[in-house]
Amino acid sequence: MTRTSGLGLAVTGVVLLGVACASSGAGGRRIEITQTDGGCSPASIAATPGEKLNLVVKNNSGSDAYEMEGIEGTNLEEVAVHKNKTLSVGYEVPSSNGVHKIKCYVPAGTSTIIEVVVGGGAVTEPPASATSGATPASEETARGGAVADPSVAVTLVEYSVAADKPTVKAGKIRFIATNASATQVHELAVLRVKADGSFDNLGEIEGIDPGAGGSVDLDLTPGAYVLACLIAPGEAGSTVDHYQQGMHTPFTVE
Repeated sequence: MTRTSGLGLAVTGVVLLGVACASSGAGGRRIEITQTDGGCSPASIAATPGEKLNLVVKNNSGSDAYEMEGIEGTNLEEVAVHKNKTLSVGYEVPSSNGVHKIKCYVPAGTSTIIEVVVGGGAVTEPPASATSGATPASEETARGGAVADPSVAVTLVEYSVAADKPTVKAGKIRFIATNASATQVHELAVLRVKADGSFDNLGEIEGIDPGAGGSVDLDLTPGAYVLACLIAPGEAGSTVDHYQQGMHTPFTVE
């Protein structure tokens, strides 16, 4: 998934099973990560600065929608692991000490934050800003380069998601999110409802700071969708699951 940490993040999909992420590190130390209905394990991974890891992720759950990605500046692109399948993902550990987070989750379901603890976790040099290099919302373009039309304005606040329209016509759609919170980081995920009631995460705007905003352009087909915030406990300083607190709303594409 093409992604840039911080304000205005545009996401256009996940890397499918069998395709390695862009992070280097294939052939490194093998770390097995198991996904189950109760979450992912292990909860932490000890690593040395600059080490290459081979993350071997196995989906032993009942869900066909388990995903894994780096958050809060961790350079690990999102991958989806289908039920009863295993995927190897290369990851190169940063050269500085610290704690780096990987989110392992079912969209709108179980979430686990896996911490990669480098050099004991004590930071030896300041991390890069999570918003460095972010693209302003006004510069985001739709998939394929065309500007999306129509647009949907979405307001995020504890703990609700409010869209300015509940229905749009199929095609290229721009979602413009504003975080109206005074204190909390939120995100906007566009989830397609599958026939079995589970979700596919088609795109998201991650890490929207209080008072800030961003946009994502998606080409959507007719169907039922949900607009949601998927911040999990341990992510962006949160102690609660934002989706479970009510941060989601139905949305229809005709």
